[in-house]
Amino acid sequence: MKSVLCDISFFLDIIMKREPFYTPAAKLFARIEQKKVEGYVCALTLPVLFHMLEEEIGRIKAAITLAKIRIAFKVAAVDEKVIDLALASDFNDFEDAMQYYALVQSPAVCLISRNKDGFVNKKIPILTPEEFLSMQS
Repeated sequence: MKSVLCDISFFLDIIMKREPFYTPAAKLFARIEQKKVEGYVCALTLPVLFHMLEEEIGRIKAAITLAKIRIAFKVAAVDEKVIDLALASDFNDFEDAMQYYALVQSPAVCLISRNKDGFVNKKIPILTPEEFLSMQS
């Protein structure tokens, strides 16, 4: 089974139903829920996502949403090694660096993101939900 790490844009596309990104992201989420794909979320993503959702939909709904994500997704750890690699990296965005090195330390084979520009010349594939789904057909 393929394992993927999904970034914050993936979750926001689904939660906020942002078209045209919602449909492919929701299809991939469904495959993860059905255990056809193993999903990971970076530990850093959860508090950032909670904060963003709390402002949009309130604390209780934000907690319920994250609980649903946790049922379907495993958490990719952010530890000293991930932080040190991110600090020493050539990434322009520290959050992207943290996600990338959490991905490297996890069993995931790719990062699902629409923010591909932040991950130029990296060794692990960065795919949109559409790209990943097209490879699985």
